[in-house]
Amino acid sequence: MILEIQHETTLEYSAPVREWLAELRMEPVTDGEQSCHLFHIAVSQPTSVHRYSDGFGNHVHHFNLLQPHRQVRLLAASIVETDPRRRDLMTSQSTFPLQFDNVDLSIYDLLQLRGPVSPTPLLKPLLQDLHPRDNGRIGMWLCQTGEYIRSRFEYARYFTDANSPIDDILKHGKGVCQDFAHLMIAVCRSFGVPARYVSGYIHRPNKESQSHAWCEVWIPDMGWVGFDPTNGCPTSERFIKVAIGRDFTDVPPNKGTYRGEGNELINVRVATRELDRMPSLAWQEQLPPLDVPITAIARQRREDFAGEQILQQQQQQQQQQQQA
Repeated sequence: MILEIQHETTLEYSAPVREWLAELRMEPVTDGEQSCHLFHIAVSQPTSVHRYSDGFGNHVHHFNLLQPHRQVRLLAASIVETDPRRRDLMTSQSTFPLQFDNVDLSIYDLLQLRGPVSPTPLLKPLLQDLHPRDNGRIGMWLCQTGEYIRSRFEYARYFTDANSPIDDILKHGKGVCQDFAHLMIAVCRSFGVPARYVSGYIHRPNKESQSHAWCEVWIPDMGWVGFDPTNGCPTSERFIKVAIGRDFTDVPPNKGTYRGEGNELINVRVATRELDRMPSLAWQEQLPPLDVPITAIARQRREDFAGEQILQQQQQQQQQQQQA
């Protein structure tokens, strides 16, 4: 399947900001299941964009803006051909417990519970329900785990944010794809199954396309296998992988910092479409206009953050006085 992806991000500030530094992880990967043939990135402000690969092999673009501004528009466009290997998880012969003979040492980093996937007592009921039996097939268990999460938790936009730990979805029973992915990763790692976070897009014909997150799980006789707990299914040719990491904190689409007093608001639009053939090398000059809904991502106000710092300082002072 040949897919065109447009990902537009607009950042607006209530007052001019300066010395704006950003990192973008928006260029799809090329691996054994997809090929990124063309990629184009445009920034509304004059700048030089540089590129490097991070420790996970993700493509990262970075740049800075020195002139004061109140708005920045970023457009990342790509042409990706997907051709995933047809693998039936139910046919995997790998069983519990996993054996890690002759594996890359990086596997062990994907067994640790950390960051938003940190240990929590709220996870215990799930682990009791999903505890695998000895010699049980890992592929079958993975399908059962994904369906368990999909059926018991509600997909709800704007209920959590990028910094939400798995405690939030476990406590409230709802969240977004990022939370579903983190939760499945936590369950897998708790039983010694390496799992990693994947950011990307999902193409939905005749429906609104969107940024998406899922996970990949390592099975000895199959290697890395993609699974989407939000929809309770393995990944397919409609999934476009952009970046991998231990969790979301390793692969945010954009992150950075700026100097200024303005509050920040981020608006995002994503559109995908299927092409019947590969376009010309100058395809980015004829991109169709984006006519899709805007997703607004409200960022924390600076005065709110300052207030939290003051509150934390007061609490620390009170604790010190009590100890004295």
